Amino acid sequence: MNWKNYFYFQKGDKTAIILLLILISISGVFYLVTRPQKQTDTDEKGQEQTLLFEKFQKGLKETKHTEYIDNNTHNNPYKYTPRLQKLKQGETIELNSADTTTLKTIPGIGSGFANRIVKYRNSLGGFCYIDQLKEVWGMDDFLFNDIVPYIKIEVKVSRIKVNSTDFRELNKHPYISYKQAQAIIDIRKRKGSIESIKRLTLLDEFPEKDILRLTPYLEFD
Repeated sequence: MNWKNYFYFQKGDKTAIILLLILISISGVFYLVTRPQKQTDTDEKGQEQTLLFEKFQKGLKETKHTEYIDNNTHNNPYKYTPRLQKLKQGETIELNSADTTTLKTIPGIGSGFANRIVKYRNSLGGFCYIDQLKEVWGMDDFLFNDIVPYIKIEVKVSRIKVNSTDFRELNKHPYISYKQAQAIIDIRKRKGSIESIKRLTLLDEFPEKDILRLTPYLEFD
């Protein structure tokens, strides 16, 4: 029998053999893809993930430590500032000498109001009485009543030299209007020096209420 006869197939047999070979190939590929990983592969991946996690934790700790150091250096503009301790009931501050940091220790007073109070105090030349705080922009009766128990006042003001201060400086004072400053300059030009506050009471520009609040701030030499 010729050996070629062993490789002779009918058409139907050839088709069946081809399909069988295709199925065997597909099965092999599927097995390679889905076969379970070896224990060694799993262990290696687990160790790798553990090392990565440990590196992440170490980096996080170093970052926190660096931030802590930076926050405690004098050259860091964003350094941590301890929260101010507010005054307790019965404690007070002196209004004319307190800086903004001290003013912020009053319950209800933050940076905004502390800056406004200091700015207004400087423009006045100092507070003569506590009620003048009501003249600070934004100060309402509710806030005023809340902060009064924490404030004491020692009257210490800078006086304006009426006979030598120029128009611009006179007009800067919160209690002296443009017309009032002009009236003072006119009297000085026409009459010479102004002897006392009584001379200003004769002018229409200075009603009684203005004279009363101006008196502590004027100096006649």
